[in-house]
Amino acid sequence: MARFFFVVIFIVSTFFSFAHETDSLFVPPKPAKPLRYCSSAKQWVDYASHDSNLVEITYMRGLRMDLRYATFNNVTGHDMYCGIQRAFIHKDGLPKLKRALSIIAKELPGYSLVIFDAARPMYAQSVLKQSVAGTPYSHFVSSGKTGGLHNYGLALDLGIADSTGNLLDMGADFDSFERCAGFVGEADALKSGRLTQQQIDNRNLLRNIMKRAGWVMLSSEWWHFNAFTRAYTKEHYPLFPI
Repeated sequence: MARFFFVVIFIVSTFFSFAHETDSLFVPPKPAKPLRYCSSAKQWVDYASHDSNLVEITYMRGLRMDLRYATFNNVTGHDMYCGIQRAFIHKDGLPKLKRALSIIAKELPGYSLVIFDAARPMYAQSVLKQSVAGTPYSHFVSSGKTGGLHNYGLALDLGIADSTGNLLDMGADFDSFERCAGFVGEADALKSGRLTQQQIDNRNLLRNIMKRAGWVMLSSEWWHFNAFTRAYTKEHYPLFPI
């Protein structure tokens, strides 16, 4: 009888632990043959370098590049940027980025923003979408045809590093598909012990800085911030052609 109750308790606890389909840890399967999209990446950098609406932010004071899609260490398993650690944003997002850096310089001397991704070409968006196709997580990634705000140059994926250069611990890595990767799942994750209060405080520190600078938080991803709303962006800005 004791064994029966143990099994029942285990099943019930497991059910409630993963009551939402995206509560469990999902990692897209790695490709059998990882690719480097060097030809596409070079075309993208050439396009971004010559587009008058885009500004390179690679060497801005207070920023550090850690473009995950320029490595194989990302959810797709492909090096989509061919190792090129150069980042761009739309010129209309630049004042907001400068405001965020100004806030950090005044209030957190020595801290820096770490860029995981910025303006994103359409080919990279398509590769990302393919990595979650047919899974319950496909809606997390914008279409490779209609795009998301990264494909307008008006979104940033980033973290924050302290004065020693260490990234603040957010409890879930960039591009995590866990529900607790965003604000929406934090309260439950704190109760269960999946996240600590310090990790949530670190997230709120970053959110506060970006919000004060005019950025819009994405509730499902602690690292993602938009310069404008999706509706405003789609109405006023063109999608990247490549």
